[in-house]
Amino acid sequence: MGWWVWLGVWMGYVWMKTLAGLAIHPYRSVKRMVLDEGERVLLPVVLSPLVFLVGLMVVGRFGSRLFELEGMMREVVAGVLGVSLIGLGLWQGLMVALVWRFWRIRG
Repeated sequence: MGWWVWLGVWMGYVWMKTLAGLAIHPYRSVKRMVLDEGERVLLPVVLSPLVFLVGLMVVGRFGSRLFELEGMMREVVAGVLGVSLIGLGLWQGLMVALVWRFWRIRG
């Protein structure tokens, strides 16, 4: 295997470890990322809900081209996408608020 495979595995490990920490203890994880000089993965991780939101919109657009839904199923899909949109927006707001708070403490 080439070095790029190992680099991809390492990047995936760091990403998943950080996102798992954000999901379990967001306050402690963001505090560690902002105040610790060793970790500089803050911006991609904080913007990950935005990336997922864009991905959700792309998947929704492709799904609307592939599937023709009618009746109650259309309402269910709209509900799931709406709840996902609201949840990701709130999660993004939490990440931005925590980063702003810790940057103020650091400065």
